[in-house]
Amino acid sequence: MTKPEWVLQNIELGTWSSQDGAAYEVALEGINHVVGAYSRLIAEAETAADAKRVESLTAEQRRWSARRVTLTPADRAEVDAVAVECSRLLAELRGRA
Repeated sequence: MTKPEWVLQNIELGTWSSQDGAAYEVALEGINHVVGAYSRLIAEAETAADAKRVESLTAEQRRWSARRVTLTPADRAEVDAVAVECSRLLAELRGRA
């Protein structure tokens, strides 16, 4: 029988502060809300049979989903930029801009 491998053995220690980690979590939550707002708009466009709008909104939703995957707490400038952009975009997507 082979020796079990420790699943965390190849993970490096984080280089960010707890404040950076908290900011990262806030930015991720913002992205989640943006993706959700796009889901609502996509459903509305599907109901209206507006295929071109569905395609455009889906592309934006995918772009934000990809951004969520690449965001890292080690890049505080990007984390802060994402949080600001999410706030602005959410107001726009929800019709409050």
